Amino acid sequence: MPSTDDILAQLNARSEGHLPGLAGIVFTGAGDGWVEAEAPVRQEIMAPNGFLHAASVVALADTACGYGCVMALPEGANGFTTVELKSNFTGTARDGLIETRAEAKHLGRTTQLWDAIVRHRDTGKTIAHFRCTQMVLWPKG
Repeated sequence: MPSTDDILAQLNARSEGHLPGLAGIVFTGAGDGWVEAEAPVRQEIMAPNGFLHAASVVALADTACGYGCVMALPEGANGFTTVELKSNFTGTARDGLIETRAEAKHLGRTTQLWDAIVRHRDTGKTIAHFRCTQMVLWPKG
């Protein structure tokens, strides 16, 4: 069984050269049915109005849920795809770090359901409530 540090290193390496890496997403915790990640609020992920872009919040939450899904795939499955996602925004941020904790709500053979809360670390204020459904993919044949 890999150590938590090894798991986090693998998750962070997976992001390099892809949207999560470009967004500055870093995984900070992972366990059975949960994943934690954070991203710095910086100019590149802001909207032109000076507030955190909604897509940046969704990227953080969806990435945490997706990586959690990969960790929880049933034996023999070869991947997943998102079939639905939803975000309710209750705040924003202009600086500091945003963080999320994604938690599995259903880990089935054909679907997984994940929830994530995104918060502004400095204030503890909730920025968004996120939910997604993942379809588990199986080899053809």
